[in-house]
Parts: sequence; C-alpha cells; structure tokens
Amino acid sequence: MEIDINQKKISIGDKYQVFVDGQQTHRASAKIFRIFAEINLFETTNDFPVMTIKRKFSFFKARFDITRKNGGLVALRTISFWRSHFQCNNGPDLYDIYGHRGRKYSVYKNDRQIAWWDKQAVSWFNGDNYKIIANKNCDKELVISLCLAIDNYASNDNEKKALNFDIGKIGPQARKFDPSWQPL
Repeated sequence: MEIDINQKKISIGDKYQVFVDGQQTHRASAKIFRIFAEINLFETTNDFPVMTIKRKFSFFKARFDITRKNGGLVALRTISFWRSHFQCNNGPDLYDIYGHRGRKYSVYKNDRQIAWWDKQAVSWFNGDNYKIIANKNCDKELVISLCLAIDNYASNDNEKKALNFDIGKIGPQARKFDPSWQPL
C-alpha cells in the first residue's frame, strides 16, 4: 500500500491531504490558536475525526497522545532523542519508529517492520510531502498519525518560504534502514 501525505502550510494552520493507492481517503488539519499542536485526521466522507493527535509539553523529546474516535489512547514517546527512536503501545502491540540517515523513518510492530516513509527533500510554496510504503493489513490511520506527529515534532514552523530544502538526519541511528524490506 502506498500512502501520500501532502501538507499545505497556510498562515493560520496546516492542512493535509492523504491519498491511499492514488485515491484521497483522508484529510487532516491542525487546530489554530493552540500552545501545543493538535491535529485531527478525518476520513474524506466524514466531519468527525477518526484520530486526534495532541502534542504534550516536554523538553527536547516528543510526547504525543493520539486518541481514536472510539476513545482508545496511543501515547507516542521518545526513547532516544539522539538516535531518533520513538515508541508507543496500541493495545497489546508495541510500535517502534526509527529515524534513519536522510529523511527516512521505519515503523515496526512487535519487532517486525510494517511500514516506512520518506520525506520529499524539496518543497515549493507548500509544506512537507511524505510517501509511506506499508503492509496492506496495517493500521493505516495509526501509521498516518505517527507520520503526522513525527512531522510536527521534527519540522520547523518557520518553513513558510517559497523554497524549502531538507537534507535530513546525519547523526547516529538506533536501527539501520532496511532497503530490501518489501510490504506484504
């Protein structure tokens, strides 16, 4: 499954369009006038959010609470700031998100890779663009929410120029990127 996330930065908030295998299935928007970011993920056919991503106060580390429409809570936390390793539990499942050199991230569920994404290096006038490659049976809304949370944590809100260029991460990594991984 291929998921494309296209961000549009506007003066009072961010909007996202999400495409799964070429069809727009979701949209997201950041609430305005918040001290800490709050992003709602919607199905394109519904005005009730299926996921709400709320950033929590923390020095240097990512702390996000992701709430499902049924009330389930996923707490995304930083394991290693220097190595870009994040973790969350979704029921009995443990998810690890690893940042790699460049702009890539991998998502593991119970120590088995289920997805990875790459951020576009250059963006003109708009915000960030992500391409996620994932298993067909993965929780796509959770994977999309993880990508949006990491984007919010890692991006600079001042990136509202005509041309934005991101060289990516150059430091140590907790787990190397596996270029041979293929989705199921």
